[in-house]
This record gives sequence, C-alpha cells and structure tokens, in this order.
Amino acid sequence: MKKLYPIVLLLFLLSACENEDTKDLNQGTLIISGISLEEYQSNASLNSRIESQSNWPHIYASEVVLMINSTTTNENYELRFNPNDLSTGSSLSLPYGDYSYELSSTGEDVETFLPISAKGTFRLNQPNLNLSLQATTTYGLITVNKSNVKNTPILVLGQSYEMTLIGDFYYSYVQEGKEPVLEVIENIFGNTIRRNLVILAYRHYNFIIKVSDGQGKVVDILVEDFELIEEELLVNIGGVPTSINLSPTTTLQAPLLESSGLAYFGGELWSHNDSGNTNEIFQFSRTNGAILKTVTISNATNVDWEDFAENETHLFIGDFGNNNGNRTDLTIYRVKKSDVLTNTSVTAEKISFKYEDQTVFSTAPNNNNFDCEAFFFANDSLYLFSKNWTDNQTRWYSLPSKPGDYVAKLKGSFNVQGLITAADINTRTGDIILLGYTNQGFATQSFVWLLSGYPDFDIFEGKRNRISIGSPLVLSQTEGVYLFEDNTGWISSERIVGGTIVLPPRLIPFNFRNLF
Repeated sequence: MKKLYPIVLLLFLLSACENEDTKDLNQGTLIISGISLEEYQSNASLNSRIESQSNWPHIYASEVVLMINSTTTNENYELRFNPNDLSTGSSLSLPYGDYSYELSSTGEDVETFLPISAKGTFRLNQPNLNLSLQATTTYGLITVNKSNVKNTPILVLGQSYEMTLIGDFYYSYVQEGKEPVLEVIENIFGNTIRRNLVILAYRHYNFIIKVSDGQGKVVDILVEDFELIEEELLVNIGGVPTSINLSPTTTLQAPLLESSGLAYFGGELWSHNDSGNTNEIFQFSRTNGAILKTVTISNATNVDWEDFAENETHLFIGDFGNNNGNRTDLTIYRVKKSDVLTNTSVTAEKISFKYEDQTVFSTAPNNNNFDCEAFFFANDSLYLFSKNWTDNQTRWYSLPSKPGDYVAKLKGSFNVQGLITAADINTRTGDIILLGYTNQGFATQSFVWLLSGYPDFDIFEGKRNRISIGSPLVLSQTEGVYLFEDNTGWISSERIVGGTIVLPPRLIPFNFRNLF
C-alpha cells in the first residue's frame, strides 16, 4: 500500500490539473467593441445629401444593460456598460456556447441621448470575442450650428426643451413622428427664427444661420448612418422676419385640383391645372373656390402647363414644365383677355422657344436643371425662372412676348436654396416674388423670395429676403402666386395624394406690404 500511495496521489493531482485546464479552455471573454446603427432606408428625398468627410459621435445613455441568454443551458447573464466609453467595463466572461442577446434603451420624446434597441446571436468558442451590436432606433437628430446663435435654441413640443451644446453644435434627439417647433434667436438682429419639423428616424436635420444673401450649401456635420437634410436659416435684412406661417382660407373645387398658376383680371382670380389635364383655364371664387367660368384653349395641349403671366391686354400660359429635362417643344400660349372674358373657347397664339445654354436633351427625371414653372411679364418681355432639381438654384431667362420661335437668353442665376414653382411682379413698384419649396420629404417648407430695389432690372442685385411660409402639411404643394400693387396677394396650391392621405388644393392669402 505504501508503494501505491505516491501513484494514487500523482493520479489525483494530474486529474485536478486536467479538470482545471479543461475549465479554462471552455470559457472565453465577450468584448463589446462597438455599436453599429442600421443605415437609413435609402428612399431619400431628392434634395437630401449624404457626405462622408466627418462624423457625429452619437451620444448614448450613460448606462445600458445587455441581456444575454445561453441557448444551450438557458442560463441568463447581464452586462452593464457605458456605450459612450467601451474602454472599461464592457466585457464579460462566459462559458463557450451559443447565445442570444437583447438591449433596449428607452427615452422621452426629446432626449440628450440616442435611444437604441439591439438583438442578435453570437457563438463564443475562443478566448476573446469582439462583438459590435447591430442597433436600431426610432429617433432622428436635430443639430444647429452655434455660429450666429444668440441664445440656446429650444424645441417646443408640448413643453420647451433646451438643446444641448457639444462642440460647435446644439443637438437633440427626437422621437419619430413628433412635430416639434425649432426656435432659434440669431445674434445679428435678434430675431426669432422658427421651423416646423416632422421627425423621421434615421434623419439628421442640420441647420445653420446665414445672412439672407449667403450663397452655397454648407455641410459642416453629418451622421454617416443617418440621412442628412440640411437647411440654412436665413437672417433677413431690414428686420424682415424669416418665417411667417400663412393659413389657407379656401379649398379649391373640382376640377381645379392641381392649380399650378394664378392670374387676376375681370375682377376674379384665374388658374389652370398642370400636366396631363385639360386645355382649359378656370375663373374661380376666392370665397369658396367654386368654378365661375371655364374657357377652352382650342388649339393647345396641356403637356405641362405651369404658370400664368399677364400684361394689360394678354394672358400668357406657360407650357414649359420639363421634369425629365428632355422637352424640345417648349411653348407659351398667348390669348387676349377680352376674348377670355367674352367666350368659352378661344384660339391662342404661340411662342416657341429653347434655352440658349441647353445642349443635352437626355431624359433625367427630377434630376436636371431645365425644368421651369415660373415666369412673369415686364418691359415688353417674358422672364422665366428655372426649377433646378440638382443644385437648388434658379436661372432666369428673357424671351420676347410676341408670337414666334425664339432662343431664351440667359440673364443670370441665384441660389434660391429650393425649387421655384411660381413668380410674379408688382407692375407699379417692380417688386418681385418668387415662390418655391425645399423638397425635403416631411421636413419640406414652402418659401418666398422678395426682391426689390435692384438696379437696371438686374433683379438679383437688390434687396433679397427669404421667408418660410409653412409646411405642405398645412398649405399643400404651393404652385401659383399673384401679387397686387399693394404687395398683398394670393398663393394657390395643388392637392397632395400619398397613400390614404389626401391634402386638398388651397387658396392662401398673404400681406407683404411692409416686407419688400
């Protein structure tokens, strides 16, 4: 027995060592190496921009809990860590095996951090496993560059939330579907600028304050996994407000459902529908939107009628809508007002034209700079304003107002920071109004540019003020404008149909008497 004792002891020691080594070999360390957000759905609005030169470091809750379940033993584990700092406390020792995990970080309507959810699986079969969590969110991000900001911007959503400053930007995360009002006080004139927003997840709404004559887009910040929707908040000169929320007073009646231009003569407003509709113009009531008279333009086709212009004797109908950028049949129809007032069918004279700077006529739907929806009459000429889908500028052209075949002469361009849909001029003062919208999905805003005090009819070299007038959710799609001699007037809009949502065509009054 004495001879066997050392052998038994040796076997026992070897067995203990073997069990200890086996235990070490069957356990590893899970290391949380990062958080990857699901990228935004790429049905981006046309005016949205993606840049990748810089990053926004998402701010997460200071502590989150990762719940881990072993699919082999059904044992549960818990890992608490700070997702903003993964250098410490973001690892956990686990037995080898297959696991599922789940994380949920919740928040209020407006937050200083990005609430996220994450779930997935992993297999631990090595000493160290780096795991990047695949997360989703139901929040969007709002940022405001601190340049030219006087006080901390606020978001009004039932209550007021001060935005948080980090680096050069104020920021807040907002729950999808919420409609906060952004209020920023600028330090140039001390005006309050307001923006009505509709928030979508994975959208980054970035704002920077500029003087109204500022040029060019500014991309200072972005989130690579969020869609960037950026807008300059323009500070107007001379105390002109940057935002006026206009309100519709009248719903337009059928068949005038796609009002795309406005004129005024015979004591009433006139309009027409846009592309693919009848070759008719309509006199209608400002009170209830009812059709008072319908006049057919007998020798015309409504390829894409987009705007009215007029002088004392004639009405001009612009058939120059060109969403695809490939039209070679651009036409303006000219009819006598006296004929329109006394007949139900009239024959038009034709002005055919092409742009002097267009040499390519390939099809580029909503991706070209030769669309046009706006013009007016002045100085015995017609002045057209392009709807630039690709760069949000407008070019303006001059064209004779008499029948014939012409080349529209390029006069210049201006960064209107949106898509121009109508124009008019005050025949007494020369003040000009351009109507447009920003084309940013649920963040779209309608706006007007007010132009005055320009030298030698160089219309973009005088006083220029941009005013946001509201969301299409209230106004519908703003397409027509008429300006009276006292700088009051009307805006018309066409209906918006999207799934089960139908926003009716509107008539919207404005009073810009003291703003030009």
